[in-house]
Amino acid sequence: MALNFKPGWNIALAKYVSKYGSYQAFLDTLTPLLIEQAFSDANSHFTDPLAADFIRTVVASADVYTIEQGSHQAEDLPGGGFCLHFTGRNSANVAFHFYIVQNPDGTPKIIRITYFDKKSKQLVTSNRA
Repeated sequence: MALNFKPGWNIALAKYVSKYGSYQAFLDTLTPLLIEQAFSDANSHFTDPLAADFIRTVVASADVYTIEQGSHQAEDLPGGGFCLHFTGRNSANVAFHFYIVQNPDGTPKIIRITYFDKKSKQLVTSNRA
């Protein structure tokens, strides 16, 4: 896999801990291996070109993308419950948010990807097909 894990990626950011207290939504159980498995599982399940390219690059390219922050920030799901997301950045310096839920075996599953498109100046959302 072509992933670089930024030092401290799996530790809650101090600025959020000071702002939100214990920042309980941050989970430190997401490992590099679990993230790699989530990308392998997500390959071919997203149609947005930039989101799909990020996944393809991580799975099958020599280009190295960075995971900047582990799972954090609870988000409501339309059908009830919540998910968390982790953050990655590609070589074009675009930050991607990978929203995950937990599979029955405990592994993470990427269900949605968002990023800010600098050209259109809009947030792009790509849901798992």
